[in-house]
Amino acid sequence: MDGEGQVIARGRNRLGEPRGVAGVISGHELAHAEINALLDLPHTEPPEVRTWTLLTTVQPCPQCAGAVAMSGLRALEYAAPDPWAGSTHILTHDPYVSRKGIRVGQAPEAVQRLALRLALVGFLGEGYHPDSPFLKTFTEYVEDWAHAARLHEAGTLRTLRDRGAGLDEVLEVLA
Repeated sequence: MDGEGQVIARGRNRLGEPRGVAGVISGHELAHAEINALLDLPHTEPPEVRTWTLLTTVQPCPQCAGAVAMSGLRALEYAAPDPWAGSTHILTHDPYVSRKGIRVGQAPEAVQRLALRLALVGFLGEGYHPDSPFLKTFTEYVEDWAHAARLHEAGTLRTLRDRGAGLDEVLEVLA
């Protein structure tokens, strides 16, 4: 979003789509949401680009944190923690990158919980087994994990999506 809070670019994970590059990357290990959002940004020179903030649903991985560092943006905010690959520490603790002064923020706790549950339901829907090394890293979030597993098993979010439910209803189910 720009310095006035307006959304100026969007991106989403396109890992499971056919391979392609046409303004976005898809079907490739680089096809993360943050990368595609950064590619969607209008070309703007500093200092204006330094007032922009990248908002992400899940804490960025090393690749995406590095892309943010090199993009010119000076702020990143994320909702759900990622104990598997979350690497925002690169932005604040790496000797080179930390000199850029990138501000990293995390959503309020209630938003974190909703985003984490949404992500966990998504991971289960992608076929990750609860005993996989990846999903085992989320075990500290016991309540969120249990809630997400119930939603996944019941197909609740899929049902809401299929009938075009509103955001309020989805948030109520995630809470």
